[in-house]
Amino acid sequence: MNKIKKYLCWLGGGIATVLWYIFAEGWLILMVDLFGFFGSTIIVTLVTVILSWLIIYASKNSSKLDRLQNWLVGKEGDLSKKAQAAMKSGKILVVANTAIFLGPMVATFLMLMMGIKAKKVYIYSIFCALLCAIVWCGLYSGIFWEIHKIFHKPPIT
Repeated sequence: MNKIKKYLCWLGGGIATVLWYIFAEGWLILMVDLFGFFGSTIIVTLVTVILSWLIIYASKNSSKLDRLQNWLVGKEGDLSKKAQAAMKSGKILVVANTAIFLGPMVATFLMLMMGIKAKKVYIYSIFCALLCAIVWCGLYSGIFWEIHKIFHKPPIT
């Protein structure tokens, strides 16, 4: 019975992950299809900035955030001096990669975990949302442009 429960949990988690991915990427693809690159970039940036700001507002007074910050500071303290220097200089790169690959909301939460003041994170989240929107809307608009070219080739005369 325990194996069946474990299997169903894994199956449910897998299905939920696939459905979330389809929803998360589907709305971006729909925006690009309806509004093109520039329009979809503006819309996606505005939506994700609003969601990021909600995360900042909800998280800035959370005791769980303090616990995560303390955990991260503790882990940084365990590193060598060279690793700590690399960690400090690499934070921008880590946040930018997180914004692109996991989304600006996760990047916003990461910045809060890193101990960046909420007032600054409000501003930085705009750049993260814009970066993410430019990359993904650009990718999807390029894909649509290529597909359109393939299916709408002029006839050979």
